[in-house]
Amino acid sequence: MQQGQTRPSQLMSRRGFLLTFLGGLGAAWAGFLVQRRLLSPATGEAKPVQFPLAELPAGGVRQITYENNPVLVMRSQEGVVAMSMVCTHLACKVQWQEGKQEFYCPCHQGKFDRNGEVISGPPPVPLERVPVKVVQEQVVVGGET
Repeated sequence: MQQGQTRPSQLMSRRGFLLTFLGGLGAAWAGFLVQRRLLSPATGEAKPVQFPLAELPAGGVRQITYENNPVLVMRSQEGVVAMSMVCTHLACKVQWQEGKQEFYCPCHQGKFDRNGEVISGPPPVPLERVPVKVVQEQVVVGGET
């Protein structure tokens, strides 16, 4: 090596480290999303969840867990519906806001109406409806309708 020339560092540069770290973080996030969306059990394979209709008064809501995900069961004069509480944007958990009668995703401020339709924010599609029926005064969530 001639005088005045510097030798490249044997250590990784800060830029190289940051790019490697961010690439690894992105790969881990992508792996999580693939596992969450593609490898989760298909609807219908999980055991249905049941509870007495009397525990869900008209106008009332009840949160349950179905297929390891939160589901909100709502009863109106039209009947009983069940809505997944997993945001269709990045699979965050949405919150039911009783006063506004809407679902809110705190991750990116997505909003869905009572029927799961997108009101605002980045979610690309409505919330997923979960099969539900009433059989002999029992609410049955999941399974075949």
